[in-house]
This record gives sequence, C-alpha cells and structure tokens, in this order.
Amino acid sequence: MKKFIAILFFLISVSLTAQPELRGVWIAWGGNFQSVPSKEDIAKMMEDIAAHNLNTVYVDVWRYGYPYFRSKVFYDLTGKWTDPNLPEGRDVLADMIAEGHRVGLHVEAWFEYGFSACHDKNDDLYQARPEWFAQRRDGSVLFNGEYRWKWLSHVHPQAQQFLIDLCQEVADHFDVDGIELDRVRYPELDCGYDPATVAAYKADHNGAAPPTYVADSEWMRWRAQKLTEFVAAFYDSIKAVNPDLFVSNAPIQYNYGYQNFCQDWRPWINQGYLDFVSTQLYWPSNAAYVPELQRQMSYITDLNKFYPGICSIANNYLVPTNEIIAMIQSTRNHGLRGHVIWYYHTLADDLPELKQTVYQTPAAVPDRPQDWRQPAIIINEDDSTVVRSSGWTAYSGIPGFKGGNLYCRQDGDRWIEYFADVPQQGWYELYVFNIYHWNATQRAPYVIYSHKRADTVLVDQNLPGTARWFKVGDFYYGKGSGQKIVRLSNANIGSGKLLFADAVMLIRSRRNLGVPTAVKVAENSQLVDTFKLLQNYPNPFNPSTNLVYILNRDGFVSLRLYDVLGREVRVLQHGFQRAGQYTLTLHRGELHSGVYFCRLQRGDECRSIKLILLE
Repeated sequence: MKKFIAILFFLISVSLTAQPELRGVWIAWGGNFQSVPSKEDIAKMMEDIAAHNLNTVYVDVWRYGYPYFRSKVFYDLTGKWTDPNLPEGRDVLADMIAEGHRVGLHVEAWFEYGFSACHDKNDDLYQARPEWFAQRRDGSVLFNGEYRWKWLSHVHPQAQQFLIDLCQEVADHFDVDGIELDRVRYPELDCGYDPATVAAYKADHNGAAPPTYVADSEWMRWRAQKLTEFVAAFYDSIKAVNPDLFVSNAPIQYNYGYQNFCQDWRPWINQGYLDFVSTQLYWPSNAAYVPELQRQMSYITDLNKFYPGICSIANNYLVPTNEIIAMIQSTRNHGLRGHVIWYYHTLADDLPELKQTVYQTPAAVPDRPQDWRQPAIIINEDDSTVVRSSGWTAYSGIPGFKGGNLYCRQDGDRWIEYFADVPQQGWYELYVFNIYHWNATQRAPYVIYSHKRADTVLVDQNLPGTARWFKVGDFYYGKGSGQKIVRLSNANIGSGKLLFADAVMLIRSRRNLGVPTAVKVAENSQLVDTFKLLQNYPNPFNPSTNLVYILNRDGFVSLRLYDVLGREVRVLQHGFQRAGQYTLTLHRGELHSGVYFCRLQRGDECRSIKLILLE
C-alpha cells in the first residue's frame, strides 16, 4: 500500500455537512486495447468511486486514434465504429454510463486526445483524410517523439467540424452529463504549416506566409486566437444539441501552456465559451500546489467556474495521501467549489482515507438539482415483485447481476414479468442485464410497457459485446407504484436456443426527448400536442448538419430536401414512425453550395426550415 496516513488535523478540520462540491476523477487507461477496462472492472470502479463520496467521473471516449463509443461519424470516414480490437458490439461509453448512473454518479464524456487524432499505427483517420492533418515546417506529420502522434490541423474547417460532429454525436445519442474536450492546443510550436493553416494565415496577413521562426510572438498569438474561435464554436454547437450539458476543458496551466503550445484558455472561460475549467495543477505537494493555485485563480473572473485539477501521480511519483488531502482542503480554503483528480487507478488506494477526512459525507454537484442523478431502480429476477411462469431453471454458470440467473427453452409457454415503483413521471432509460451465452437466442423478445403503449424489442443474447447491462431504449413512464414495465417470453426464440432472464434497471434520463404520444400536463387539461422540425445545427454548414424533429403521435412521415427552385433533391425519411424525437445527419454529398429547404410532412401537417450550405 502506498501513501502516508493522514494526520488527525484534517479529521477535525472537515465540516460534517458537505456543501455542493464537484468531486471528480478522470478514468483513463494505457495505450492498447488490452488495457481497456472490462465491463466487470467498470462496475467495480463506479461502485468504489460512489462508495467513497465522489460524485463525478470523466470517462475517456477519444484516445489513441479511436472513439470508445460506436460512432457513425467515425464509421462514415474510416469504416470502423470503434476500436476494432474490442469484442463485437461493445460500446465502452455505454458501459461507463450504465454503471456510473446505476450508482448515482454524474458521467462526463471526456475526449481526452482532442486534436491528437492518431497514435502510431492507429491512423485510420489519417488514411481517410490526410489533408486534415497538421504539419511541421519540413512538412512532416509526426509529433511527440516516440509516441508518433498525428494531430488534426487546428484551423482546417473540416477537421474542426469532425471534432464537433464527434462530440455532438455523444451529446445527441448518450445520456451524459457533460462534454470535456481536451488537447485543444498545438503539440509544439513547430506546428501549423499545413496548407489549410498557411492559407488562413495568408488571408489574414495580406498574403504573407507564416514566419519560419516558430516562437514569433504574433504567429503564436494568431494560432492561440484560432483555438479560441474554435472553442467558441464548439461550445455553441454542443449547447445547440443539449443546453443542459456541462462543457469543460482541462488545459495546461497558464502561461506555460501558451509559451509551449499556443494555448491561452483565459478567454475561453472569461468570455463564456466554457461552463468551467479544470486547469492541470499537477504538483506532488501542497506547498508547491498553493502558489500555483493562487496564480491561476488570478486569471479567472468568476471563480465559481474553476475546478482545479489535482494529481495523485506526478511524473511517476505517487503523491502521498496526506498531500492529496491537504490540496483538497487548500482548494476549499480558497473558496472554490470543487476539484478533479488525475486519475482513478493511482487514486484508488487513497480513497478510504479521503472518505475518513475530506469526503466524509456525500455532496451534490454545483449548479445541478440535488436529485439530478439518483441510484437506479433495479428489479432482480428473483425479487418478490417479479411474476413468472413455470419452466424456468436456475443457472449459476454465468454470473448474473446478483448471483445466478434463469433460463428456459422454446418448449411450452414461458414468461417473466417485472414490476417497479416509478417515483417521478418522465423519460427513463431501460436496461436489461444481458446474459451472453454461445447457444443463447439472438431474438429475446422484451415487451416494454410504458405510458399508454407497449413496444417489443428483440435483444441479442449471443453477442459478447452486449453482455451485462444493455440499454433497450428510452421510455416514458408515469408516476406510480407496482407498474408492469417488462415482460420477457420464449416466443419465437428459435429451436434449441436458450433464453436467459436476469435483472432489469430503470434510470431517469436527462436528455431532452420531447413528449410521448400522450401525456397529462395537469388534471382535466388537454394533451400536449407537438409536431416540430427544429432548426438544423450547425447552420450554415459544411460538410454535414443535424436535423431534429419531434412527433407527438405515430404516423406516416416524410422528410424531404428541396433547392431554391422547389426541386426535390433528397428524400431523408419516408415511412411509418413512432412518436418521439428523431435526429439524423445530413451529409453534403453531391449537393452544391446554396440555400435549401427541408420539409417535414405528416398528413395535412407540414413544417419547413431553411438551410445554408457553404462552399
């Protein structure tokens, strides 16, 4: 065991009533797929973090050349959804969200590597779009020495849009609590000589090329300003998808980051382009930490937006526990509302002492309602509220959520029904604890009972990447006790196949999913009626934009794109759709720059918006 024992002074100095405080920790792993935490490891990490009264996890979703979620944006460019070494169907971010929200943690999607988009041989994006990448003065694209990283051009509009699209994809499709995009900086000063950056610089300087002296003061300031412009556009783009998401960054301390990487984060936080900043104050002792903390505080107008980054390891030196405790206490003594610690694997041994001293009681996350994230509602297959037919066999060969699980075959009429007490009306994510088995059915028919409707969803129990908690979908529930929420049966599972039953889980969703088919807004009032086509984002756009529309009831829907002469140029949707909110990405493809109109129609109802495609 590492670390020194914290002294009694800190036990006495900690208040027994915790004020709202961001207590965050970054979760990362080593440089190859074998280091990616297993589903079981993720569950243990989240339980450990929550048990020791931290409240926020920053989970790595963009590192070493791959998104660690199933990304359509990345797939469209490279033909790969995620790290190809992962088990088929695996989505690491989905695993992190399920396990983190299960225990009531806030989960932030952390795009750790930002503009550093390729690592050594993991260069699928470079192979697809080499023109998007940054260059040195000599035209080479490799940076960071033996790591052999390739960085996206910081000025290339399509490279910037790729990062925005990647983050918007998470904001739109996952119930995260925030987006943190890091490495918004240059890898070194000898960077920015790619054609896109050179052309942009010339446009701003009457045709003059960038200086060959990499530390030229005006050249550094110009590059820093371009990063600021990107951060501003990024912030607006994420808020357009979900205004409730926190948008943050963990930059290098100023002015070291500026002098070496053209990173000046001061306008990012002071001009409203971030919700908060977690500057990396990675010092091995409190004595070194406090002066730097005070210096960084002097650069920030609103200190409520400052959650400094503290380290549990500094240059391979494990920081003693008593020093970590002292740095947390110093942060509080300076009136700051939280901190984030780098990183879980070297912090885990410290957590028991932190709980005894500075994390004695839980704390809510600042600027969030206290009940924003509550532990999940879980119904196990052997709970007293569960009703099932005969013909099920207990099985312990594969662990379930609690102990074993149940299975049956296709013979006979086998079913199991789950009931739950729903504390609040609203949208919920529904998960099933999926048992993977080589002979399991690929068509486990879950009937989901939600607000005035029943939907059947087929779940593959024969796909290794979907084992453990598997999200079935988002469903709207009214408040009430003893509601039937799920029925699973052996109907049409396939001859000779096994059907497994284990726990189901409800987690309150914080995504803006619109309204269900019918919802009572108040007693004796009319039903909510919403049929909307929202303005696309971004707009103007190039090369892609997102379209969002909301249907208040089921029906036959068409979504079509027209040019300024009224000619139909693309059919985006044509067919029956259930009530709900839908998002799709419109890619430029063969379209020419100009003005277009998008029309949503259902029967006699129609909605239209104007889109602008830039060259």
